[in-house]
Amino acid sequence: MTGYLYDGSFDGFLSCVFESFARKEQPVLIQTFDQDQPFLMALTTIVTRPERARRVENGLKRLSNDIWEMVRDGFLCDCMNNREVNLLRLIQQLFKYGPSAAVNYADPVVNTVWKALRHMREEGHLLSGFVRFSEYNGVLVSVISPKNQVLPLLAQHFSVRFPGEQFMIYDQNHKVAFIHTAQKGEFVEIDTLTLPSVGKEEAAFRAMWREYFDHIAIPQRENPFCQRTHLALRYRPWMTEFASEQPDGQRLPG
Repeated sequence: MTGYLYDGSFDGFLSCVFESFARKEQPVLIQTFDQDQPFLMALTTIVTRPERARRVENGLKRLSNDIWEMVRDGFLCDCMNNREVNLLRLIQQLFKYGPSAAVNYADPVVNTVWKALRHMREEGHLLSGFVRFSEYNGVLVSVISPKNQVLPLLAQHFSVRFPGEQFMIYDQNHKVAFIHTAQKGEFVEIDTLTLPSVGKEEAAFRAMWREYFDHIAIPQRENPFCQRTHLALRYRPWMTEFASEQPDGQRLPG
């Protein structure tokens, strides 16, 4: 049995795909350096080579842009078990049978990838409405903790919505932030985030928003089960109307 070790980046994964074709190998495991290695399997380290990653990318784009987006977004699906191996098997089928392989839902690999994509994209769609920004020294900041790597989807959404604003969305689960200015947007790895004290105006806005949220509620019609159905508990800690006030300068958990 063959297994690969890589750095966890998308280019690193595409380099693994290139190597599997070049070596005519079928790795049964592809994992990152920080994961626990199996005791009875020697893993081959795959060095990330952007030029090889681009060759795989161009090959997928020649099939169609939809195929490329399926693979690219599939890599964001942390909810998918054996994510890298499933995506590799999908790519092998796509290169062998063409774009039609992507809609062969009876195939276990294709079915697994599509289910994961649906879960990831739904999470991104929900967060585009649940994200709450607070102002810190003229910069809008939001903190999220998603199961999947939905930050690229949110970055695209809010860059279009707030093109002239300075804002940051921090994914504390994956330790990555998207920082947007009027000139550019970029992703930055951040292990921990300590927010500064909020100003009086921001504190007042938070208080008014909570007061509005409390006053529009109808106690006689309260339905916690229905609320959890439409707004899962895991989205609430960073929503202003549900979160307890963070002490000024407190380091965020995670």
